[in-house]
Amino acid sequence: AAIETIKQNCRRCYTCVRSCPVKAIRIVDGQASVVAERCIACGRCTTVCSQNAKTYVSGVEQTIELLSGDLPVAALLAPSYPAEFAEFEPERVVGALRAAGFRYVVEVARGADQVTAAYEELLGRDPEGSWIATACPAIVERIRKYHPDLVPRLAPIVSPMIAVALEVRRIHGEEVRCVFIGPCIAKKVEARDPLLPRVVDEALTFTEVRRLLAQRGIDAGRAERSAADPPLAGPGRAFPLVGGLLISAGLES
Repeated sequence: AAIETIKQNCRRCYTCVRSCPVKAIRIVDGQASVVAERCIACGRCTTVCSQNAKTYVSGVEQTIELLSGDLPVAALLAPSYPAEFAEFEPERVVGALRAAGFRYVVEVARGADQVTAAYEELLGRDPEGSWIATACPAIVERIRKYHPDLVPRLAPIVSPMIAVALEVRRIHGEEVRCVFIGPCIAKKVEARDPLLPRVVDEALTFTEVRRLLAQRGIDAGRAERSAADPPLAGPGRAFPLVGGLLISAGLES
Protein backbone atom coordinates (compact mmCIF):
# COMPACT_ATOMS: atom_id res chain seq x y z
CA ALA A 1 0.00 0.00 0.00
CA ALA A 2 1.07 3.57 -0.57
CA ILE A 3 -0.23 4.58 2.86
CA GLU A 4 1.42 3.41 6.08
CA THR A 5 0.68 3.73 9.80
CA ILE A 6 3.30 4.99 12.25
CA LYS A 7 2.23 2.72 15.09
CA GLN A 8 3.80 4.65 17.94
CA ASN A 9 1.81 7.74 16.95
CA CYS A 10 -1.60 6.07 16.62
CA ARG A 11 -3.86 6.92 19.58
CA ARG A 12 -7.04 5.12 18.51
CA CYS A 13 -9.00 8.29 17.78
CA TYR A 14 -10.66 6.56 14.78
CA THR A 15 -10.71 9.77 12.75
CA CYS A 16 -9.11 8.02 9.78
CA VAL A 17 -11.57 5.12 10.04
CA ARG A 18 -14.53 7.50 9.91
CA SER A 19 -13.02 9.63 7.14
CA CYS A 20 -11.90 6.94 4.70
CA PRO A 21 -14.23 7.11 1.68
CA VAL A 22 -13.84 3.40 0.90
CA LYS A 23 -13.61 1.93 4.42
CA ALA A 24 -10.06 0.76 3.82
CA ILE A 25 -8.87 1.15 7.42
CA ARG A 26 -9.44 -1.41 10.15
CA ILE A 27 -8.39 -1.64 13.78
CA VAL A 28 -5.77 -4.30 14.46
CA ASP A 29 -4.45 -4.76 18.00
CA GLY A 30 -5.90 -1.40 18.95
CA GLN A 31 -4.29 0.51 16.07
CA ALA A 32 -5.57 1.71 12.72
CA SER A 33 -4.20 -0.33 9.84
CA VAL A 34 -4.64 0.31 6.10
CA VAL A 35 -6.02 -2.59 4.08
CA ALA A 36 -3.98 -2.46 0.87
CA GLU A 37 -6.55 -4.41 -1.14
CA ARG A 38 -9.18 -1.75 -0.40
CA CYS A 39 -7.07 1.42 -0.35
CA ILE A 40 -7.29 3.78 -3.34
CA ALA A 41 -4.37 5.96 -2.13
CA CYS A 42 -6.46 9.13 -2.09
CA GLY A 43 -4.48 10.36 0.93
CA ARG A 44 -7.45 11.60 2.93
CA CYS A 45 -6.35 9.74 6.05
CA THR A 46 -2.98 11.50 5.99
CA THR A 47 -4.68 14.90 6.11
CA VAL A 48 -7.25 14.19 8.85
CA CYS A 49 -4.98 12.38 11.32
CA SER A 50 -4.14 14.81 14.12
CA GLN A 51 -1.49 12.45 15.52
CA ASN A 52 0.54 12.32 12.28
CA ALA A 53 0.16 8.57 12.43
CA LYS A 54 -0.68 8.17 8.74
CA THR A 55 2.01 8.69 6.17
CA TYR A 56 2.91 7.50 2.71
CA VAL A 57 5.79 5.48 1.33
CA SER A 58 8.78 7.75 0.76
CA GLY A 59 10.29 8.03 -2.69
CA VAL A 60 13.11 10.36 -1.65
CA GLU A 61 15.65 7.62 -1.03
CA GLN A 62 15.05 5.96 -4.39
CA THR A 63 15.22 9.33 -6.13
CA ILE A 64 18.55 10.15 -4.50
CA GLU A 65 19.83 6.77 -5.65
CA LEU A 66 18.72 7.55 -9.20
CA LEU A 67 20.36 11.00 -9.07
CA SER A 68 23.59 9.41 -7.82
CA GLY A 69 23.66 6.91 -10.68
CA ASP A 70 25.16 7.16 -14.14
CA LEU A 71 21.90 7.51 -16.07
CA PRO A 72 20.27 10.88 -16.75
CA VAL A 73 17.18 11.65 -14.64
CA ALA A 74 14.21 13.73 -15.74
CA ALA A 75 11.92 15.55 -13.31
CA LEU A 76 8.32 15.49 -14.53
CA LEU A 77 6.82 18.56 -12.88
CA ALA A 78 3.04 18.61 -12.37
CA PRO A 79 1.30 21.76 -13.68
CA SER A 80 0.18 22.74 -10.17
CA TYR A 81 3.77 23.46 -9.08
CA PRO A 82 3.47 27.29 -9.30
CA ALA A 83 0.69 27.12 -6.69
CA GLU A 84 2.67 24.83 -4.38
CA PHE A 85 5.85 26.90 -4.65
CA ALA A 86 4.05 30.25 -4.71
CA GLU A 87 6.85 31.90 -2.73
CA PHE A 88 9.31 31.24 -5.57
CA GLU A 89 9.43 32.21 -9.22
CA PRO A 90 8.61 29.14 -11.37
CA GLU A 91 11.97 29.47 -13.15
CA ARG A 92 13.78 29.21 -9.81
CA VAL A 93 11.91 26.00 -8.97
CA VAL A 94 13.14 24.54 -12.25
CA GLY A 95 16.64 25.77 -11.47
CA ALA A 96 16.54 24.23 -8.01
CA LEU A 97 15.65 20.85 -9.49
CA ARG A 98 18.58 21.12 -11.88
CA ALA A 99 20.83 21.96 -8.95
CA ALA A 100 19.53 18.84 -7.20
CA GLY A 101 20.86 16.73 -10.06
CA PHE A 102 18.02 16.37 -12.55
CA ARG A 103 19.34 16.45 -16.11
CA TYR A 104 15.97 17.42 -17.55
CA VAL A 105 12.98 19.23 -16.05
CA VAL A 106 9.81 18.79 -18.11
CA GLU A 107 6.32 20.10 -17.44
CA VAL A 108 3.68 17.38 -17.18
CA ALA A 109 1.32 19.94 -18.71
CA ARG A 110 2.84 18.81 -22.01
CA GLY A 111 1.36 15.38 -21.32
CA ALA A 112 -1.94 17.10 -20.54
CA ASP A 113 -1.86 18.65 -24.02
CA GLN A 114 -1.48 15.20 -25.55
CA VAL A 115 -4.14 13.66 -23.34
CA THR A 116 -6.55 16.49 -24.15
CA ALA A 117 -6.11 15.82 -27.87
CA ALA A 118 -6.79 12.13 -27.25
CA TYR A 119 -10.02 12.93 -25.40
CA GLU A 120 -11.12 15.24 -28.21
CA GLU A 121 -10.54 12.41 -30.68
CA LEU A 122 -12.39 9.92 -28.46
CA LEU A 123 -15.40 12.22 -28.09
CA GLY A 124 -15.32 12.92 -31.81
CA ARG A 125 -15.61 9.20 -32.54
CA ASP A 126 -18.24 8.64 -29.85
CA PRO A 127 -20.04 11.95 -29.21
CA GLU A 128 -22.93 10.29 -27.40
CA GLY A 129 -20.73 8.01 -25.33
CA SER A 130 -20.27 8.11 -21.57
CA TRP A 131 -16.66 7.98 -20.44
CA ILE A 132 -14.82 8.27 -17.13
CA ALA A 133 -11.61 10.29 -17.39
CA THR A 134 -8.51 8.38 -16.30
CA ALA A 135 -6.19 11.25 -15.36
CA CYS A 136 -6.72 10.62 -11.63
CA PRO A 137 -5.30 7.28 -10.39
CA ALA A 138 -7.39 7.40 -7.19
CA ILE A 139 -10.55 7.46 -9.29
CA VAL A 140 -9.25 4.65 -11.48
CA GLU A 141 -8.44 2.56 -8.39
CA ARG A 142 -11.91 3.20 -6.97
CA ILE A 143 -13.59 2.12 -10.20
CA ARG A 144 -11.47 -1.01 -10.46
CA LYS A 145 -11.99 -2.07 -6.85
CA TYR A 146 -15.54 -0.95 -6.10
CA HIS A 147 -17.35 -0.50 -9.41
CA PRO A 148 -15.91 -3.16 -11.74
CA ASP A 149 -19.01 -2.94 -13.91
CA LEU A 150 -17.84 0.54 -14.91
CA VAL A 151 -14.32 -0.49 -15.93
CA PRO A 152 -15.32 -0.63 -19.63
CA ARG A 153 -16.28 3.05 -19.32
CA LEU A 154 -12.78 4.08 -18.23
CA ALA A 155 -11.36 6.09 -21.11
CA PRO A 156 -8.59 4.12 -22.88
CA ILE A 157 -6.22 7.06 -22.45
CA VAL A 158 -3.20 7.30 -20.17
CA SER A 159 -2.71 10.12 -17.68
CA PRO A 160 -0.61 13.21 -18.47
CA MET A 161 2.17 11.75 -16.27
CA ILE A 162 2.46 8.59 -18.36
CA ALA A 163 2.04 10.50 -21.64
CA VAL A 164 4.89 12.91 -20.94
CA ALA A 165 7.16 10.14 -19.61
CA LEU A 166 6.68 8.23 -22.85
CA GLU A 167 7.59 11.33 -24.87
CA VAL A 168 10.60 12.17 -22.69
CA ARG A 169 11.98 8.68 -23.24
CA ARG A 170 11.31 8.94 -26.97
CA ILE A 171 13.10 12.30 -27.26
CA HIS A 172 15.94 11.86 -24.78
CA GLY A 173 16.45 8.11 -24.95
CA GLU A 174 15.13 5.01 -23.24
CA GLU A 175 17.92 5.18 -20.65
CA VAL A 176 16.42 8.32 -19.08
CA ARG A 177 14.96 7.69 -15.63
CA CYS A 178 11.75 9.62 -14.91
CA VAL A 179 10.64 11.00 -11.54
CA PHE A 180 7.17 12.52 -11.29
CA ILE A 181 6.72 15.48 -8.93
CA GLY A 182 3.22 16.51 -7.93
CA PRO A 183 0.61 16.83 -5.17
CA CYS A 184 -0.92 13.36 -5.40
CA ILE A 185 -0.06 10.29 -3.32
CA ALA A 186 -1.97 8.04 -5.73
CA LYS A 187 0.65 8.74 -8.39
CA LYS A 188 2.92 6.40 -6.45
CA VAL A 189 0.43 3.62 -7.16
CA GLU A 190 0.02 4.62 -10.79
CA ALA A 191 3.78 4.58 -11.38
CA ARG A 192 3.79 0.89 -10.43
CA ASP A 193 0.51 -0.08 -12.08
CA PRO A 194 1.13 -3.37 -13.94
CA LEU A 195 -1.53 -2.43 -16.50
CA LEU A 196 0.37 0.71 -17.58
CA PRO A 197 3.74 1.23 -19.29
CA ARG A 198 6.54 1.19 -16.71
CA VAL A 199 8.03 4.51 -17.72
CA VAL A 200 7.96 6.39 -14.39
CA ASP A 201 10.65 5.20 -12.01
CA GLU A 202 9.52 7.13 -8.92
CA ALA A 203 6.80 9.55 -7.84
CA LEU A 204 7.36 12.28 -5.28
CA THR A 205 4.91 14.59 -3.57
CA PHE A 206 5.70 18.28 -3.34
CA THR A 207 6.44 17.76 0.36
CA GLU A 208 9.02 15.12 -0.53
CA VAL A 209 10.63 17.46 -3.06
CA ARG A 210 11.02 20.14 -0.42
CA ARG A 211 12.71 17.51 1.77
CA LEU A 212 14.94 16.43 -1.11
CA LEU A 213 16.05 20.01 -1.76
CA ALA A 214 16.69 20.58 1.94
CA GLN A 215 18.80 17.43 2.17
CA ARG A 216 20.88 18.65 -0.76
CA GLY A 217 21.26 22.13 0.75
CA ILE A 218 19.39 23.86 -2.07
CA ASP A 219 17.46 27.07 -1.49
CA ALA A 220 14.94 27.45 -4.33
CA GLY A 221 14.73 31.17 -3.65
CA ARG A 222 18.39 31.56 -4.57
CA ALA A 223 18.53 28.99 -7.36
CA GLU A 224 19.57 30.11 -10.82
CA ARG A 225 16.58 30.79 -13.03
CA SER A 226 16.03 28.16 -15.69
CA ALA A 227 13.37 27.33 -18.27
CA ALA A 228 11.80 23.90 -18.59
CA ASP A 229 13.16 21.48 -21.20
CA PRO A 230 11.34 20.31 -24.31
CA PRO A 231 8.79 18.99 -24.95
CA LEU A 232 7.15 22.30 -24.01
CA ALA A 233 3.62 22.66 -22.65
CA GLY A 234 0.65 24.61 -23.97
CA PRO A 235 -2.98 24.92 -22.77
CA GLY A 236 -2.52 21.79 -20.65
CA ARG A 237 -1.26 24.05 -17.87
CA ALA A 238 -4.96 24.56 -17.02
CA PHE A 239 -5.39 20.85 -16.23
CA PRO A 240 -5.24 21.19 -12.39
CA LEU A 241 -8.09 23.71 -12.37
CA VAL A 242 -11.69 22.66 -11.79
CA GLY A 243 -12.89 21.56 -15.22
CA GLY A 244 -9.30 21.70 -16.48
CA LEU A 245 -9.79 18.96 -19.07
CA LEU A 246 -12.74 20.82 -20.59
CA ILE A 247 -10.88 24.14 -20.47
CA SER A 248 -7.77 22.80 -22.18
CA ALA A 249 -9.92 21.04 -24.78
CA GLY A 250 -11.90 24.22 -25.43
CA LEU A 251 -15.12 22.39 -24.57
CA GLU A 252 -16.24 24.54 -21.66
CA SER A 253 -19.18 26.78 -22.50
